[in-house]
Amino acid sequence: MQVSAQSYGRHPFDSKKFNLGFLIGLNYNAYNLKEQVNIWDEGKLLEKIDVRPKLGLTLGMISNFRLATDNISLRFIPSISLEQRDFDYYFAGDTAATVRKIEASYLNLPLLFQFKTNMYERTRLYVLMGPQLGLNLASNKKVRDDPNLLKIKTEDFSFVVGLGLNLYGDRIKLSPEIRYSIGLINIYEPLYTSHAYAIGKLMSQVITINVNFE
Repeated sequence: MQVSAQSYGRHPFDSKKFNLGFLIGLNYNAYNLKEQVNIWDEGKLLEKIDVRPKLGLTLGMISNFRLATDNISLRFIPSISLEQRDFDYYFAGDTAATVRKIEASYLNLPLLFQFKTNMYERTRLYVLMGPQLGLNLASNKKVRDDPNLLKIKTEDFSFVVGLGLNLYGDRIKLSPEIRYSIGLINIYEPLYTSHAYAIGKLMSQVITINVNFE
């Protein structure tokens, strides 16, 4: 099949060394959980813990730095992520689960390398990868005052991978994107909550679907 040479090219947008943008997205939050089950705690036998992931909202700013070629960029994308997970504790003899929650407002600071294909008919595929520091801005005082809320550490560190599609207009570049971040450290803090030691380890897992505007 013969492909017209005009199908390939370079959009003027990609000639910029630096550009800004913003994103809006939905996040789906879970945890890699190591539970301590079949133990007695506060007079009850804990049999199982289930994590119920929840949807949350992500808003962020995009700083894009073009590197040596049009195909590689370095992106710094600070964002605010509102997240919640519910934990169902099942105790022997109880007819219903006891619910514990984690509520978090993360300032995420990812530094990502973006690898892009050549442009074809005003579209480019790309992949993302890189480290991310997360800072939980939620109040620890609220957690201490409510035993039904589980406490997590202020800092999280994760690795991010993503896949997206650049769609070029005359004045704007629109990019739907999916990202997956996996936590690299244990963020559980077993203080100021009931049945604190029923959880041995928590490591974050987040899937985010974004729409980027640049």
